Amino acid sequence: MKKRLRKKMHRGEFQQFGISLMVPVNAENVETTLAAITAIADQHKILFCGGGVGRFALPSKEYGDLDIPSKIEFLIMNIALGQETITDCIVGYFVNPIGKEIAADVADNVKATLENSLNIEFKINCRIDLWN
Repeated sequence: MKKRLRKKMHRGEFQQFGISLMVPVNAENVETTLAAITAIADQHKILFCGGGVGRFALPSKEYGDLDIPSKIEFLIMNIALGQETITDCIVGYFVNPIGKEIAADVADNVKATLENSLNIEFKINCRIDLWN
């Protein structure tokens, strides 16, 4: 496959990997949990894109025009339109705004920080292809 096509299809050296996250919440704690998750992302210099129960978090304007991966775009559109498939969870992705992949040590630190601050059981999956 030619380089131009690999870039367009986000394959090979143009793949972007992130971390998926699923945290059970309810209407009372969704705001505080979402704020805690975005604070953890800021602490590790990565971005969190996602949400649930009608709330979502997107990158701020300070990051400029980011190319939002298709999985994140689909997720946010479903939350915004009220078509969430899972209604009692925050679902989202951690992404690296300046690179293609979140380093393994950063991913481990994010997981440890989430375990210490959330105090609830959650599902996390590292190295998710955000485009395909």
